[in-house]
Amino acid sequence: MLRILDKLLLFAMCSCLIFQLEGDYRRVVIFIIGLIVAALTLYIENRKVIGALLIAMAVLCLIEPGFTFLLPLVFFDSFWFGLWWGMGFAVLFFYALPVYQPWMTAIWLFLSLAAVLLAYCTRQATELKRNLIRLRDTSTELSFVMREKNRKLLEEQDTEIYMATLKERNRIAREIHDNVGHMLSRAILQMGALSTVYEEEPLHGQLLKVNDTLNLAMNNIRESVHDLHDDSVDLKQALLEATREMKQHYHLDLEYDMSQNVPRKVKYCFIAAVKEAMSNIVKYSNGDRIEIVLREHPALYQMTIEDNGTDVEKQKKATEQMREEKDDLKSAAGGMGLSNMRERVESLGGSIHVNCEKGFKIFISIRKKEEAV
Repeated sequence: MLRILDKLLLFAMCSCLIFQLEGDYRRVVIFIIGLIVAALTLYIENRKVIGALLIAMAVLCLIEPGFTFLLPLVFFDSFWFGLWWGMGFAVLFFYALPVYQPWMTAIWLFLSLAAVLLAYCTRQATELKRNLIRLRDTSTELSFVMREKNRKLLEEQDTEIYMATLKERNRIAREIHDNVGHMLSRAILQMGALSTVYEEEPLHGQLLKVNDTLNLAMNNIRESVHDLHDDSVDLKQALLEATREMKQHYHLDLEYDMSQNVPRKVKYCFIAAVKEAMSNIVKYSNGDRIEIVLREHPALYQMTIEDNGTDVEKQKKATEQMREEKDDLKSAAGGMGLSNMRERVESLGGSIHVNCEKGFKIFISIRKKEEAV
């Protein structure tokens, strides 16, 4: 922008000299050609083309001395583009000196010096602005990279803490089961034997009460161990394990975008759904690609399982199998089945949709507000 303003100012002052020439035709021709060349040098950035325009201006100065009034613009462009040889065209001033009056000579010299100074100052200002923009962009990019690295480090740290927590929960559950559980079992057996041997009251009644207390403690510990084990299930790792064998025969993509606080019933629902879907794909699909997507939204959990199978007859069999399982739950004895999958999802307040028109596809959505923790 500064460059445009500088050239407009120089061209306006040069035009004042041009219109001091005699002959309207000469003035108009020089003015128009000068305006065209000044505009082209603003638009064109190729140094070779600019050099050719400057040489053309020098030739015009030899043909018509009045064109030397535009030499300050030539000096400006020569300095701007680093074409230092263009400054040598100043000798043309002496060739055109007869058309100059003394005051015109002073103005021409002033404009030539001003053109060089303006080109230098504007070029420096433009370069500084470019450097400032470059530094700002680099700073923004580095800041973004640092934030991204920091975010990844925090995620890795959270993942490590989460995995360590899962391992510790498994260890505690195993310790309780192996140590406290066995000791309570032994105590229950001993109390049972004592209550059988000592049938006199009130000792017999007291032994039975102690035995009931031990059984209650055993049940509470068993439930706590199961809860610890259920909470320590890593959903992503479980899905990778459930689909590990499928990767030998299918191109399988797993997209996982879930937080670490997924309720255990939702975890087991998704794991069972994936296992059943893998079984149905093996039985009924002729595809070679499987895509599993799990996403957590602010209000719900979603999972999509689909393949690229195209065998319509086998897909119809899969649909019939789904309908049969819905009417007859006996098929659940051999596996979860689609009907059991539907019941489990609906028990969590969710919905399930199965589509076999273009490949096998299961879409499960479970609302967070109704999920069972």
